[in-house]
Amino acid sequence: MMKLEENHYVRDGHVHAQLGIAGTTYNEKHIIELGGHEFIVYPNVFSPAMFPLPDHLVKTWLDLIHIIKPESVLEIGSGAGYLAILAALNGANRVTATDITQDAIENIQTNIEKYNLGDRMQAVYGSVFEPFDKNDRFDVIFWDIPFCHIDKPMEELSALERTVFNPGYILSEAYLKGAHQHLTDNGRVFVAFSKVLGHPEKLLELTNKYGWCLELVMNLEQVTSNIEGIYDNKADINIYELIRL
Repeated sequence: MMKLEENHYVRDGHVHAQLGIAGTTYNEKHIIELGGHEFIVYPNVFSPAMFPLPDHLVKTWLDLIHIIKPESVLEIGSGAGYLAILAALNGANRVTATDITQDAIENIQTNIEKYNLGDRMQAVYGSVFEPFDKNDRFDVIFWDIPFCHIDKPMEELSALERTVFNPGYILSEAYLKGAHQHLTDNGRVFVAFSKVLGHPEKLLELTNKYGWCLELVMNLEQVTSNIEGIYDNKADINIYELIRL
């Protein structure tokens, strides 16, 4: 099994620099706009103001919701609930958004209430699929998965560090292992990932191990993003579908 090493974005301090800015600049509730809607973001919750979600990724997500027309959607690691809420606002009738920090769960709930989605959405605390039993199945499962390995145990990471770090890709492995049993018969599972910022060889090793292959989800605006302020401005963050082998 491949042993991960910190890439230069982590090793040379680029990621922690962004986290430091996030911790000092966005240490109070603030508003961001995504997909034409405003969201409240709490401190210590993943904020696109510091770690941007590229416009083409949001558009691809919305295109998938419009094409698939899922009855049910599960977003793992939802942060403040941006993409889960956009799914609910664009036709999904039952949406579940999870996260592993209490701040994020409270943040998701605040945005659910902002858009009066309490009858169709819920925020669930827990890691990956741990909160669910075998009968919990969804038409679409998605995770904008943390890309960066760090040589530090998960339990020693701060809430903000957990939004970007995935030691040993243990979270990725739990996602790829557990997704099979939580899909409906025609369900589909997706992941957002960066080959530049992440560890694609490790992701491919794990997809093969658990019976998946990766297929890039394309749209007409698919490009490598050049996002000011993130690492060295190279952010090939795209959505991939996990196809059963």
